[in-house]
Amino acid sequence: MKISKQLLMSLGLIALSVTIWLLLMLSGVLNGLEQETLRWRYLARGELESTAPIVYVDLDAETVSYMGDRPWDRREFGVLLYALLGPGAAQAVSVDIIFSKFGGGSLLDWDRAREGDAYLGRAVKAYADRVVLAAAYTGAIQALTEEASELPLIRNGVYDPELSPFPEAPTYPIIDFELGRLGLANVDEALSGGVVPYYVPGFVELNSPRYSFHLMDGVLRDKAHFMNEPYIDVVGDVVVLTDLDGFEVKHYPKQHEMTIFTLGLETFLIAHGLNEDAVEISAEALTIRRDGEIFRRIPLVEQQSIEVNWFEGWEISGGQNHVSMQTVLRKADALSDAAAAGEAAQVAELEAWFARFQGKVVFVGPVDPQLKDISPTPFNREPVPKVGLHANLYHTIQNEAYITRAGHVSCVAIVCMLTLSVSLLAYNSGARRMFSLLLLLAYGGGVFVAFALFNWILPLLVPIGSSLTAIVSVVLLKLGSEEWQRRRIKALFGAYVAPKLVDEMVESKRDPQLGGTDTEITALFSDVEGFSALSEELSPHQLVSLMNEYLGAMTEVFQLQSGTLDKYIGDAIVTMFGMPVPVKDHASRACVSAVQMQECHAALRVKWAESGQWPESVLSMRTRIGVNTGRAVIGNMGSEMRFNYTMMGDSVNLAARCESGAKIYGVYTMVTETTLKAALVEGTALNYRKLDRVVVKGRRQPVEMYELWEDSVVTAQSAACKATYEAALLDYFKGDWEAALKGFEASELDEPFRNFAPTTPSTLLAARCREFLRSGGPANWDGAYVMTSK
Repeated sequence: MKISKQLLMSLGLIALSVTIWLLLMLSGVLNGLEQETLRWRYLARGELESTAPIVYVDLDAETVSYMGDRPWDRREFGVLLYALLGPGAAQAVSVDIIFSKFGGGSLLDWDRAREGDAYLGRAVKAYADRVVLAAAYTGAIQALTEEASELPLIRNGVYDPELSPFPEAPTYPIIDFELGRLGLANVDEALSGGVVPYYVPGFVELNSPRYSFHLMDGVLRDKAHFMNEPYIDVVGDVVVLTDLDGFEVKHYPKQHEMTIFTLGLETFLIAHGLNEDAVEISAEALTIRRDGEIFRRIPLVEQQSIEVNWFEGWEISGGQNHVSMQTVLRKADALSDAAAAGEAAQVAELEAWFARFQGKVVFVGPVDPQLKDISPTPFNREPVPKVGLHANLYHTIQNEAYITRAGHVSCVAIVCMLTLSVSLLAYNSGARRMFSLLLLLAYGGGVFVAFALFNWILPLLVPIGSSLTAIVSVVLLKLGSEEWQRRRIKALFGAYVAPKLVDEMVESKRDPQLGGTDTEITALFSDVEGFSALSEELSPHQLVSLMNEYLGAMTEVFQLQSGTLDKYIGDAIVTMFGMPVPVKDHASRACVSAVQMQECHAALRVKWAESGQWPESVLSMRTRIGVNTGRAVIGNMGSEMRFNYTMMGDSVNLAARCESGAKIYGVYTMVTETTLKAALVEGTALNYRKLDRVVVKGRRQPVEMYELWEDSVVTAQSAACKATYEAALLDYFKGDWEAALKGFEASELDEPFRNFAPTTPSTLLAARCREFLRSGGPANWDGAYVMTSK
């Protein structure tokens, strides 16, 4: 199977995996599991410290026993408000209990009920700007409007403040027109997508008579006992309560515009002395202003809902910030009795007890499971009181710890990029496949870190699932392909190569380790610049003809200098000097060959131009050459049946680096200091200049590099370039980047190859000096530049 075909099939499997998992994600099938992974993130992060001074007053089983059967006497809640906000000096009290109107029935003591509502109403009036009472869309039918109190959501497409129903809420005399602040106790069940409530509707806007009718319904129930068949009437712009005698007891404006914010947000507003006028509503956020400045900016989801960042779970067994409501009521009664009796010591003791509420934000809510206002939290598997949800929203706003979720586009991008990355890593063989799993682990860890540190929620289940599916598919395909290839190689080469060698090559995936002679030689590597682009312009026949002529001419040049052909690699030539026939001056011969090969190539370009058969790319074709001298292993590398006479060793690799390094510097013949000195010792006349001191990739010791010039390059201009460049190089080695930069900028104008080379040594080192001036240069500079590429 061809690599390109195998890769194409792998990409197809990757795309299929991504598509399947994205469809599962977008269909919502995985929402429950993804929410469970969110719970893991909360547990891994742990509970957070908050600056919000929150205390819970729990309507627990003891309180229910203390107050008796429902309906409870609401006077007790009035006493609670007086106690918490009077001697308790609480900053704000939020009551997560809906004081809706009483139902009928023979057991209801109407007089007591009215007195209890009136008492609670007086407490609310006394502390109107420090109390929030819960309201909720429960689906109950409103008496006057006969509408179901369904939560109006913008995303449903029918949201209209003039049509929005009024929620189930306290009415007159507990609240009155513009007296009494309400907070929504609803959860956005659809967005939460599971049993843990994460979203609450941030607000509901109303602009209709419904609020007035809601209050008038309460007035009717409160005043009906002394009126003659009372009824509600609309007179012009006013809603009035009157009776058959024309006795009118109450009226409200017919039209009223208001916004009811979620309970936690409304509590935050009153705790900071703000009202609904301080909140600006947009599709993206709720902006709270204080003294004209932005105080908080709460991001909205689906234009209306707020995601709660759960700072804490619920303390099942209670704790320091939990107080039973019945305890508060008993302490309040005791304080009242002590004050009436003039018992100063007892009064002081009880006032000291109430000091725990001073400056606190108190959330009052039912905690008895029998009251059924419960749900799980990220920290509690079992259902716990839902009042904690609103307190956690308060924490979120107070600490501005808003949740940020990756959108659909970002999620798709993450799934695609992660799956492709890990799959391509898995496509490799051996230990590199492990990096795919490491990348998956790194992403999974990053998801938890992003949530813990930045409150970012990134997708976890779908990217991991898609990546694992793709990895398994790609690896199975690769293993199948490798087995097929192994069998094919055995069948194809078994007749030409010893079966034992074929088995070793296939199974071990390495060449046999055979011996040779350790000696000093000079290695020469040459390569045609831009050969890949050149081959695209020529037909196969033209390319073969051109390369045959080029390789033949180059080979003839180095063979005249006793060079031995190691191998051809396409357009590249690998040559050794000094073996198999030893010659003392192999370094000199290699340098001369390099210069003569450049001259030969120049002559070929002239010939090709005169023929008129070749495109401009052929006429501008040039050769890069790298030369190095050192010890290497020379010998027959292969088997007794098939072998190749070649060279191996670090010095050979360095010669190859010289050839590739020539491209980096924009020169065409690069030799090491070892080669140049050995050639000069032999008395060889060479034109050269010093290029740089580098540590090539794969080595630790620096190497002095030089450029060789053929005679045609040596002019007054190139001589000036050499003098200026090498003077600047001395400053460069000393770390005087500014002086070196000036020198390289001066020599840049005289570079001999600047009209056609992709760069020049002066250009390269000038850029390097600028970088060193900007960054301060490498530490412990010794003049050697470490190359990071081959």
